[in-house]
Amino acid sequence: MDAPTRPPQDRARLRASNLRTALVLLSIAATFFVGVIAAKFMGGYEVGMSVVGFAVFVFLVFAIGRNVRRGR
Repeated sequence: MDAPTRPPQDRARLRASNLRTALVLLSIAATFFVGVIAAKFMGGYEVGMSVVGFAVFVFLVFAIGRNVRRGR
């Protein structure tokens, strides 16, 4: 049996959605990495935790803001 194919618009939309998700996950991983490096250089774990906490807060604000703006 042949699998049903998706229309080109659906494939493009799915690809764009996957790309956005990948970029968000990559930026979160990079933020944690930078937070750990900053903590090592500044000598305290409070700095690293502050950087990571602030980054998570900013990601949440953007994610919630995007969904509210779209009316979801």
